[in-house]
Amino acid sequence: MSQQFDICKMESDGSLRLIEGAGDVERARARVKKLAAFSPGEYIIANRQTGERISIKSPVKQIVFQIGYDEKDLNARAELFRRCGHQVMSVAENEAAKRALTSIQNVDVFVVGHTAPEETRKEMVDWLKANFPKIKVVALIPSASRPLASADFNIVLNDWDEWLSLLAAATS
Repeated sequence: MSQQFDICKMESDGSLRLIEGAGDVERARARVKKLAAFSPGEYIIANRQTGERISIKSPVKQIVFQIGYDEKDLNARAELFRRCGHQVMSVAENEAAKRALTSIQNVDVFVVGHTAPEETRKEMVDWLKANFPKIKVVALIPSASRPLASADFNIVLNDWDEWLSLLAAATS
């Protein structure tokens, strides 16, 4: 398939840097979405035949509040979220999360870690849904056979593609 579209990133000096080509505009848009998740900014999709350009800007940083039960996991996920352009607040354990959320005004999505017992995680998800009913809750789960029913989204721990696409959906 011939490459009909160029995908470029707008640099800070206003110049365009060619990233790659795409066969059709749908594939170009999908690729820009993935690129923007890891490197926020403005992207241009240019039609090689007509010269028409589509500008796609990364959304404003979303605020992710994550509750974890292992500091190493919290730090690793926080770094991943930051690389994807999100602002991150991390708290270890349910009670600390509840205390912290009394003074926090804006959160776009909650992420509940996977390492605590299921009942502990379920308690946190239920509390979040009761106190923040409009904010989506993403529960990390060790396997597809163990979802938390009250969470908006359940993501198998190491399924990173699903993870990032679901996070984008939850924050939009």
